[in-house]
Amino acid sequence: MMTAAPSYSDEDWKAVLAHLPAETERLAHEHKVINVQWPNVKVHDAATLLRFILLHVGADIPLRQTVTLIAEAGGPSLAPVWLHKRMRRAQPYLAALVELMIADVVEDATPESWAGYEMVSLDATTVSGPGAEGSDVRLHCVLRLHDLRVRKVCVTSASEGETFKNFVWEADTLIIADRGYANAPGIFWVVDHGAAVLVRVNRGALPLAAPSGKAIDALAWCRGLRDNVPHERPAVVSQIKGTGKAREERKLEGRLIGFHLPPELALAARERTRREEGPAVTAEKLEAAEFVILFTTTPASRMSAERCVEAYRLRWQVELQFKRWKSLCHFDKLPNYRDDTMLAWVTAKLLLGLLLDRVAAAKDGGDATTRPGARQAWKITSLLWPLVLAALLPVGLANAIALVPAMSRRLDSLDDAAGVTRQIDVYRWQQAELDECG
Repeated sequence: MMTAAPSYSDEDWKAVLAHLPAETERLAHEHKVINVQWPNVKVHDAATLLRFILLHVGADIPLRQTVTLIAEAGGPSLAPVWLHKRMRRAQPYLAALVELMIADVVEDATPESWAGYEMVSLDATTVSGPGAEGSDVRLHCVLRLHDLRVRKVCVTSASEGETFKNFVWEADTLIIADRGYANAPGIFWVVDHGAAVLVRVNRGALPLAAPSGKAIDALAWCRGLRDNVPHERPAVVSQIKGTGKAREERKLEGRLIGFHLPPELALAARERTRREEGPAVTAEKLEAAEFVILFTTTPASRMSAERCVEAYRLRWQVELQFKRWKSLCHFDKLPNYRDDTMLAWVTAKLLLGLLLDRVAAAKDGGDATTRPGARQAWKITSLLWPLVLAALLPVGLANAIALVPAMSRRLDSLDDAAGVTRQIDVYRWQQAELDECG
């Protein structure tokens, strides 16, 4: 008895599509990744193309297996090379979808607890391909802290470093970042957009001066701090542009905030610095690890030093977002060495991550402390990620069992067409039979 072909369209996949922007189809035609006028076209809509791409990227299924599974489930029959080329061309389209996914987030809370600032944390992480000796791609992310929603994101090559200039900032936003972002050009970029910064001081990259113009030795100032409570003093950041007659110096006054860590935390910080720096660690770096030294452009009338320290302690949430993406969603499994392929792959993976965040967002209102998505982000992600992957699959296990022979034959034909050598030509039990037959 013949087994009926499973339906290629299913409710779970439709649920995924419902969370994509309304412009998904229009953008696919604008970016020319879908064109029904092409001869012998097999992919007629954005939903079909996205299912191929997201299944390949999300479930980490190779190209041959991806096209085989969808074809035998009743979908279009595509060549792996076609899918590879189309995915590379689709990177700008995927990036446009990512941008819309972020822009479409509903503002569902006010930053009343933080003096009117919308609090965001900025950081970047690197991703490496197979056998890479260094990093291949850098992922930059802005996380809104009151509900742990991604607000801005971009993918660059690993050669492009961490900088505030990767994004355009809105007024009354307080951007919290680590010492990698502590430099004058980036800080001026933020302030010129009406936003504010709170960064950990990088003593080598962010020279500070008193309003009088005298240089500030931040570590020397911290040595005099007592009682493990935050202290502050005025501090000026300078930026020089141009040379000769076109030389222009800008000054920006902010606040230097510092406090000595409690003994047990100071000891842990010294040990962490010793591990990170290795044998080259200096006594000065070990001493500096005992302090938290911050620079902020927020006025004291709006946020006290104590409040700034509390805000900086929230910065690690963006690092947890990266850990969730890498540990649970496998963001660190780049497919190959091609730059354009890796960029498209990471962008598609990011689109899936944002889809997951949108699915995980609570719909019952409430403040940020009662939202399941904010309080249980790691657990919710670990629960929903396999369900999202299952929604990408065109068949369930029960139907897939019946399709195994057909899938095997299709994979054989793809391998033969590509001249692929089997990893195992003859199994041991077959070799034994051949030996018995002489």
